[in-house]
Amino acid sequence: MNSYQQVVNTGSQPPTVYDQKYVDFVDNVLKEVADDFEREKKFSDQNLLKLHKLFDGVFERALDLYEQQRVTQISTSNTIITEPCKGINEASWLMQVKGHSGALYTLFPEINYCTCAAFRLQTNMIPSNTEDYILIAKVGLTNLKIIIELLKATNFKEIATCLGSENGLKITVEDAKCMQASAYIPSTVFDEFELKEDVTFSLSLNILVDCLCMFWPTSQEDSVTVQIFYKGTGYPLSIIIEEDGIITDCSLKTLEVEELLDFHLDTENVVNKVVLQTELLKAVMAELDPTSQLVKLCLSPEKPFFRISLESIGSVCHIDLPHDNDLIDTFQCTTTVTSTFKLEYIKPAMKALSCASKVSLRTNNAGLLCFQYMIKTENGNTCYMEYYVRFFIIN
Repeated sequence: MNSYQQVVNTGSQPPTVYDQKYVDFVDNVLKEVADDFEREKKFSDQNLLKLHKLFDGVFERALDLYEQQRVTQISTSNTIITEPCKGINEASWLMQVKGHSGALYTLFPEINYCTCAAFRLQTNMIPSNTEDYILIAKVGLTNLKIIIELLKATNFKEIATCLGSENGLKITVEDAKCMQASAYIPSTVFDEFELKEDVTFSLSLNILVDCLCMFWPTSQEDSVTVQIFYKGTGYPLSIIIEEDGIITDCSLKTLEVEELLDFHLDTENVVNKVVLQTELLKAVMAELDPTSQLVKLCLSPEKPFFRISLESIGSVCHIDLPHDNDLIDTFQCTTTVTSTFKLEYIKPAMKALSCASKVSLRTNNAGLLCFQYMIKTENGNTCYMEYYVRFFIIN
């Protein structure tokens, strides 16, 4: 029974890189693949899938180098040495790999070492004792793009508060106690997510976004991986970014958490709710006069049903949306509520339109307005963003 069969039969998942059994697990798989290759003189499809599952894009690039005959063994023998050496000092062979850039890398047997600068940086930067960290997360390129879009959509103020729980991360930004935005990133979006206890800290959102965008792929073949480490209160947030062997270590200073207002809409307090496709709201926002200071929202079970009005110098503009439009999925209004808001607080709530598929508008009798956006990732996970805006004037 091989390593993967054991995992399947026990109903468990392969250990993560932070598990002490990980090295043994990988060694067993590599030994099984090597033994099979010696017998068959080729890689079977099953073994290729095993290696790809373990090493992902790294294996694809390694296989490409092998197929292009860029791997050379240098030894004291005329034959290819396949047996492991008994000790480092007794090694009589080594491997040289010519990279796509033409650089030559030397790999020594029986030791996990490479002569390239990226390996030296990696061994110095990645924490050796992960038990000291209460938050460890890792994400690849596909979902990293979504995370960056969510952070950019909340990046209208300098400081953000991060709350970590077993469900994932919540990033919150507040402006003048009148507007609050939160991005919800579920733990399933991350390739790895380990949290020993709930954490809360503040940091510069501008710097965080700049760090995550520091290295951005120029083609689909590029590989980017981000690892996040956090020890707890008073410690910085460590971010390690790897792009095709280039590793960057970022340390972000964390700040004391300031109290946030408890913006929320209980289900029993919601009097009006509209769920619509984002393209409809995009079209409406394109018609708004950017010089206007106030925007009025009217939701009613009777005509005009759904009206957005703008007041500018010497003019008033009304935009009526049919409540039975194909782009409106849900229209539930129990009472007429007309509230006026500052346009400067509505505009930041429109940042999420570019990445969301649906948006929900909810109001209560007090005039509190909530935009909730639903964002789908490529692998089927769902992220949410919420914007709460307090009324300016209520009629």
